[in-house]
Amino acid sequence: MKLKENDILNDVIAIDHTYEGLGTVKIDNYPIFVENLLPGEVANITIKKANSRFAFAKVIKRKTTSKKRVEIENTALMKSGSTSLANLSYNDQLEFKENFVNYLFSRNIHFNDINKIFPSNKIWNYRNKLTVFVKLIDNEIKLGLYEKNTHNLIEQTSYDLAAKPISLLLEWIKNNINYYKNMKENVSNIENITVRYSDAFDQLMLVFNVKKQINFEIDFLDKISKAFPQLKVLLEVKNNNVLKKYLSKQTFIYDKIGDLTFKINFNSFFQVNSSQTNNLYELLINNMNLEKSDNVLDAYCGIGTIGLKVSKKVKQVIGIEIIKEAIENAIENAKINGISNISFYSGDVYKIIESLNKQFNKIIVDPPRSGLEQVFLEKILEMKPKQIGYISCNPHTLCRDVDLFLKSNMYELTYLQPCDMFSQTHHIEAVAILNRKK
Repeated sequence: MKLKENDILNDVIAIDHTYEGLGTVKIDNYPIFVENLLPGEVANITIKKANSRFAFAKVIKRKTTSKKRVEIENTALMKSGSTSLANLSYNDQLEFKENFVNYLFSRNIHFNDINKIFPSNKIWNYRNKLTVFVKLIDNEIKLGLYEKNTHNLIEQTSYDLAAKPISLLLEWIKNNINYYKNMKENVSNIENITVRYSDAFDQLMLVFNVKKQINFEIDFLDKISKAFPQLKVLLEVKNNNVLKKYLSKQTFIYDKIGDLTFKINFNSFFQVNSSQTNNLYELLINNMNLEKSDNVLDAYCGIGTIGLKVSKKVKQVIGIEIIKEAIENAIENAKINGISNISFYSGDVYKIIESLNKQFNKIIVDPPRSGLEQVFLEKILEMKPKQIGYISCNPHTLCRDVDLFLKSNMYELTYLQPCDMFSQTHHIEAVAILNRKK
């Protein structure tokens, strides 16, 4: 079927829901993926993008409404693509995610013993970090989010996924930024604005990622600090380097996961849902049969969040992470929490393991969305640990990697637990545990 941008199709029906939360329409077996269209709904749609294999579209007019549909109050947030499942009730979101994981693992590795998805205690206002973009439109600075796969700015009235102090700070910036001539003159130099918030310590961090230094006006700094006394850090950053510090000499705030305290720099990777992260780690720890004699490898350790939590249960933990600054943070976080049975190394996980020449009877991995590198997966098989704990932010690559472990005929999958870390979105976190066969 030949379609082109802006073509209009009337009275199409969605027959399925993709993993990304798009409605699937098929015409002569040609798939069209439609934003904000639920299975069973009929609509008139317009094509946004098309190629020989598939097309993307948006709804012009919805003709019928699914019983599962929830009306969306924040349509701008939905339009940005940030809340792809907000048109479903929370229970239906959980069912959608659980069904997807079941389908993926049942179809690919014939594994059906999957636990019910662990729900989040917060379904809105859970994000501790948010990045927004700025543009000068009609001589006025606008803040918002980019429409998915574009650089079209969707102006936002509120940021309902973010912790409320983040939304309030961004609202203040939106309402005040246009009064400062220096800001308007430099808006093209602002790549984006990132805000972090620690609920545990009631601390805010504000980072302007810039192309060149702006130098904020004293009046701006005075007013923002008075409006937000919990704003502890305000930075100008270029290419991950701090150009200038305002308000204080700090480049960090503190946050907690469970009873552990972590120092968070402007560039630290830290799970965006702090309270649910603790639940995620507990699911891993409580199902790994950790013992005081265990030597544990924590691969892709970041700033040490998992390893430090695990260290209380085992003899020793070695954490490895390729990002040097993260390891510096991890070492400091161990000191902050008074934990001495953990060591951290910076570098490629495969090469570090080779150089250490240590034996690990248990391994924990928390890789990026791309999953485990093939060379490291093969190294794990060579090491033959008794147990592998795998935290994943991508069910597709988790399933792929688990399949490779199973095909080695050395391991069996004994535990699979989806966890909802990102309510209102299609993203799914999961914990998998593999045991070496006896």
